[in-house]
Amino acid sequence: MTRTDHAARTETERPRPPGPRSSALRARRALRQPPAAALVWLLPALATLGAGLYRISTPVLWHDELATLTVVRRPVDALLAMLQNVDAVHGAYYLLLHYWIGLFGDSPAMLRLPTVLAMAASAACAALAGKRMFGARAGLTAGLLFALIPSVTRYAQEARSYAFVVLVAAAALLLLLRALERPGPVRWLCYAVAVAAAGYFHLVSLVFLGAHAVGVVLHWRKERSQWRIPVGFALAAGLGVACTYPLIKLGEGQAGRQIGWIAKPQLSDLTGVWPQIFSSTPMAALLFLAAALAWGSDRRRSVLFATVAALLPVVALWAISQWADVSYFMPKYLFFVLPAWAVLAGAGLALVRVRGTLAALLAVVVMVVPDHAAVHGPLSHGAYTYPEPVTWFTPLDYRAAADIVAAGYEPGDAAAYGQQQFSPWWGVDTGVAYYLPSRIHLRDMLTGQSGEELEDLWPTLSPDPAKTLDAVAPPRIWLVSKDDGGDPFTTLPPPYAKVLQDRYVQKSYRQVPGISVALLVHR
Repeated sequence: MTRTDHAARTETERPRPPGPRSSALRARRALRQPPAAALVWLLPALATLGAGLYRISTPVLWHDELATLTVVRRPVDALLAMLQNVDAVHGAYYLLLHYWIGLFGDSPAMLRLPTVLAMAASAACAALAGKRMFGARAGLTAGLLFALIPSVTRYAQEARSYAFVVLVAAAALLLLLRALERPGPVRWLCYAVAVAAAGYFHLVSLVFLGAHAVGVVLHWRKERSQWRIPVGFALAAGLGVACTYPLIKLGEGQAGRQIGWIAKPQLSDLTGVWPQIFSSTPMAALLFLAAALAWGSDRRRSVLFATVAALLPVVALWAISQWADVSYFMPKYLFFVLPAWAVLAGAGLALVRVRGTLAALLAVVVMVVPDHAAVHGPLSHGAYTYPEPVTWFTPLDYRAAADIVAAGYEPGDAAAYGQQQFSPWWGVDTGVAYYLPSRIHLRDMLTGQSGEELEDLWPTLSPDPAKTLDAVAPPRIWLVSKDDGGDPFTTLPPPYAKVLQDRYVQKSYRQVPGISVALLVHR
């Protein structure tokens, strides 16, 4: 062979850069893959979907979900006006749900279905990320473990933004892995969109960028010639964060009001928070054990990256909460680490034989069944620190209170809601009205301006309740209050209680969890 022939052959065998033709070829090959390949992400998605749909309407809406309800029912201009004053960090979710209920209604199932779908998509992303990092069996195991985490199914049924935060965090992890495999402007732009979405669904979740930076460094150390990788990551992450700047400015002014009550975490919280993140003490122990097994893998860089992604955001938020004006250290703000934990634990379980992996998954099912049953109970959503008990309030059973009113209702009845004295955010007026049959509409005799008129979440009390009562003079009033221990009039400011007592006498009184229902009859 001549030197010229050798050069020509070398040139022919040299790999060519991917082009449109090679991209199309890869797409065709993907379509020709056996259907079993799709099971890696499809089975976890279906398992999470089924668990999320199970008893979806059984848990009573709690006051966080009622806050969502009051907002998403408003016209878009009123909703946007409110976000200038409060809850801007949930604005993207509120807008999404506003249009959703416009199409499908606001029953409990329809309010929660978007978050169920978000968690199912999160399971698929976690499985695909696990497949890229550790192989197909590890990816499938990761997705199934994700579906088995009790907090996944619990917050799949929560009409708040946390499931979408988990979704965009899982998607960002997957998109980062794709960009590291083959860097390019389109892939980095997709990652930037995921970062921006994470910020708009919950700003706190952006701490995962620190863990992603570690993953980029680990990959770059292996591929030092690819200098575009750290530059591409920095530009994409910077663009994503920059897009959230308007929300950051709004959130700074609203943080004190919204989360100023959260206590600064103690050192012990770094270990004590995990059962609440997983909504299960056995699940926390099992995931930690499986994660430890992952260190037996020969893919050390992937194990290190997954470990950092699972732990670093929690430690970072703990540290930030020490010196920031407010604390951000709350279990439900940390759910975005769940996909990384599933990937890491899936990698550990996949190291044993197939039978061992199946046995481990069955053992997980058996051990977490009690926790899954607990988070699907009628008043389970009020236990937002489960398995740690909530001691400072009793979850409110708005549905049971509405049943009492509906059973004794007569045309012409009105309502007064006593919780508005100090804590309107309990949402007794919204919750009871929501669960009343559609044929019953009770006029609220004590409300002044509505939350929509105030461009805020909750209404105010009427400045002149006597004038309203004398003008309408309803024959009966249902006084429904957050239960304060036996006398429903103590739930009202004294002047408002006197106005009612001067005109009405209490005929009946009943209590349900967290709420008292008194029937007042005109004198």
